[in-house]
Amino acid sequence: MMRIMPLLSRGLAVWLALVTMAVAQESAEPDAKPVNPALDGYLQFEPFSAAVNKLAESELVTVKSLGKSAGGRDIWLITIARGEVKPLTNKPALAIVGNVQGSHLIGGELALRLAQQIVAKADDEGVKQLLERVTLHIIPRPEPDGSERCFASPYRVPAGNDRKTDDDRDFAFGEDPPNDLNGDGYITQMRIEDPDGTLMLHPDDPRVLITADPKKNERGRYKLLSEGIDDDHDEQWNEDAGDGVALDRNFTFGYKPFQPNTGPNAVSEPECRAIADFLFDQVNVAAVFTFSTDDNLFHPWKANAQTEKDRIRKNILGSDATAIDYLAEAYRKTHGGSDAPTPPDVQGAFSSWAYFHYGRWSLNARAWWVPKTSPKKEEVKEEDKDGEKKEEKKHSGEKRGSEQINLLNWLKANDMDGFVEWKEIKHPDFPRQKVEVGGFKPLVDVNPPAKELEALAEKHLAFLQKLPESLPNLELRAATAESLGGGVYRVKATAANAGYLSTMPEMGSVNGIPYPLQLEIEIPKETVFLKGHARTEIKRLAGLTGTAEETWLLRFPDKAPSEVKLRLWAPAVGEVTKTIQLKD
Repeated sequence: MMRIMPLLSRGLAVWLALVTMAVAQESAEPDAKPVNPALDGYLQFEPFSAAVNKLAESELVTVKSLGKSAGGRDIWLITIARGEVKPLTNKPALAIVGNVQGSHLIGGELALRLAQQIVAKADDEGVKQLLERVTLHIIPRPEPDGSERCFASPYRVPAGNDRKTDDDRDFAFGEDPPNDLNGDGYITQMRIEDPDGTLMLHPDDPRVLITADPKKNERGRYKLLSEGIDDDHDEQWNEDAGDGVALDRNFTFGYKPFQPNTGPNAVSEPECRAIADFLFDQVNVAAVFTFSTDDNLFHPWKANAQTEKDRIRKNILGSDATAIDYLAEAYRKTHGGSDAPTPPDVQGAFSSWAYFHYGRWSLNARAWWVPKTSPKKEEVKEEDKDGEKKEEKKHSGEKRGSEQINLLNWLKANDMDGFVEWKEIKHPDFPRQKVEVGGFKPLVDVNPPAKELEALAEKHLAFLQKLPESLPNLELRAATAESLGGGVYRVKATAANAGYLSTMPEMGSVNGIPYPLQLEIEIPKETVFLKGHARTEIKRLAGLTGTAEETWLLRFPDKAPSEVKLRLWAPAVGEVTKTIQLKD
């Protein structure tokens, strides 16, 4: 009984505090759901799906669902092509994948707008050439559950799909989610005064916290937590929101089990399986372009010569890195941005899987980030007693917290209400400490104002129109036939790649996933091969300089044909043919 009483007392205190919060929230709650400025102009699932299906009105477009998400939402595929679409064809394809992170809504919007702009500009020469060269497979919103949860109240940054998960692995599912303690419709943060805290106020803006540096004789006085209470009384806060499985942590390369949002095993989720199955079936995909915070166009992946020969490659291979650097430079020129943030270190990411395990060129674009913004100068309205204007406050030069200061500057410059001012609350878990709720509203630093989306889509379309110029370009050179007498002929030809990119990434040669080049010779069935074969595999050809010579010795029992035909091809590369005349 003595052990039970403290628990009852704590439970009663928590209950009373929550009742007080609920009353405060009810009295302060607005008549309508607040509008998150980060979502204004972005489409929820139903209107997004309607926009996708409207594209099917074009004769260039087919739309289908690859499958259903954990929450039962369609995973849409938009295919744009001229002519019949078959994987085993002589035309390569590009796969364009939208927001693989649910909260990165810009990715899905840009993928959709790319499709819309291509259809609208179908008669433009640039679009015509693009579709003559490649087929486009666009998966605009591969994480439909996570995207839709961005619009749910209270607003917060979702992690994964609609699967209920046990994020802290205590055999209870979603028992400690974040809580909207101040009733404003947003999940922000709590800053708690604590003598053991490691954070201090930024000298230029007390809304921002930075890590105190003891070497500078600085002492922390705050700790920072996400907004909520310790629902399961384990002295952890909001550690189990039951937040689903994240698509971008569920792929096979670098997959980390037993971590929040990674799933029970790699490719456990219907979204991952649907996308992976589709791409493996599309053997003519030459490259995958993904909208992702795992950016490798402003921050190209780096090769490591020390690990090139490891059994399991974990770094991009040297020759592939050179090619990605070249494409990244072209992208940066087209995009025009600068100071892109460093990508997060994500394990189980789709973009890494596309290169390491799918064996394709993998290009990943963040597309947008908060631009560098100078503080907005305020007009000085107050004057001191002598009638002189007050001096503007000088900046300290402090670099810590610069991203948050820049975000505040950008929000102010764009008149966006993206910050909840810190306000003290009574918190049941910290009855003797000052607790304030506030901070940046969810997603304001991830997605741009919707008015910028169309122009951003135009930039990415311009890049995609140039991308086929770098794809492999097959040639058959020095094709000759020489009669040796007795019905025997020596046939020679050189397979060459005149394009910038190799016929597959070096990683594709390592993992053996992409179909290799094949050189076929078409001759009468009764022909005897003294040397060579009717179909020969050609190893990966490097860009611009890659060549491979092939020789056949053929004996024709009867009269020799007037010609033989050579065909060099691979689904993800294309084909070239050559006819050789046979002369006595």
